[in-house]
Formats: sequence, structure tokens, C-alpha cells
Amino acid sequence: MELLTWREVDLGGVVLAGLIAGYVMALVGLWAGSIPGLVAIDIADFGRRYMVSDRSSAWVLGMASHLANSIILVLLWASTIEPSLEWPRWLEGLLWGEVLAIVLAGALVAPLSGQGFMGSRTGNLRFAVTNLVMHGVWGLLIGAIYTGAR
Repeated sequence: MELLTWREVDLGGVVLAGLIAGYVMALVGLWAGSIPGLVAIDIADFGRRYMVSDRSSAWVLGMASHLANSIILVLLWASTIEPSLEWPRWLEGLLWGEVLAIVLAGALVAPLSGQGFMGSRTGNLRFAVTNLVMHGVWGLLIGAIYTGAR
């Protein structure tokens, strides 16, 4: 397994990929409710809920933390997973996104915000499917945007 330091990765590419993919993921979540079988998910509102705040600024803080997390998770991917695999980047990104959908969003954030594991407390699969779609889009985007040296 090859590990790169933050100095060895394309840090500009990490930030760009993280911001764009995080923003598009948030939009996908908001627009998902208009697609049959999916449900709207407001990522910034989830951030507000697991920070346990009802202040009007909490939504903005939730969105900022989502974008910061996106950059950090792209950095983790670019420094550990991407240099260790010879797969197409879009595939590496997609799989990384799905791991995050299950481990971070499904097993940590959703339960902290009262939804249960992968939204199990909602009583249907729409939250889980939307979560997987959102993170899949995020992963595809980081794989497409990040262009660090191999």
C-alpha cells in the first residue's frame, strides 16, 4: 500500500474536487425528492441536527462543515486509496463514496440525527437509496476532477 503525504498529493486538486463534489452532492440531495423512489435530503440541515443547534446560523455551519469534510475525505482518498490502486479514478471514487455512504453517513450521521442506521427509522428504503446515490455522485466527481500524478 502506497501512502502519500499532503505535500505529495495535488492539494489544489483535492480542494477543487472536494468543494465541487461536496456542493453537487448537496444539490443532488435537495433535488432527489423530485425523483420517484428517492427522498430529499438537506445535508446542511443534517449538520445542524448533529451539532444540536437551532440557531439560524447552524444551517450555514452545517454546509460549511459538509464542504470541509468533503475536502478532508478527498485528501484521505488521494493520499491512501488512489495511489494504491491502478483502477480508473472514477471507479475508485465511486467505491470510496459508497463506503462513506454506509460507514459515515449511514452508521454515524443518520443515527446522530435521529434517522437510525441508513435511515432505518424512516420505515422505508428511500433514505438509504438516496444516501447511496448522493455519495455515488460525489465519488464519481472526485474521481473525474482529481488529476494528481500516478
